[in-house]
Amino acid sequence: MDKPKTPEAKRRANDKWDKENMTTLGCKVKKHDAEIFKKYAEGQGKKANTVLKDYVMDCVKSYNKSAD
Repeated sequence: MDKPKTPEAKRRANDKWDKENMTTLGCKVKKHDAEIFKKYAEGQGKKANTVLKDYVMDCVKSYNKSAD
């Protein structure tokens, strides 16, 4: 069964909010290393993006604790 499509106005509002409040972090790695990392993430039951995001958030929490 297909998911219902998001109404155009809602999608535009979401895109606007993302543009104002979000950014994308990225880095270049060798293709072979990227494939290994994807397999690692899969072994954790997660997507590579989720593993990276979790790590970033852990770093932010650690930084904020040390800044207090």
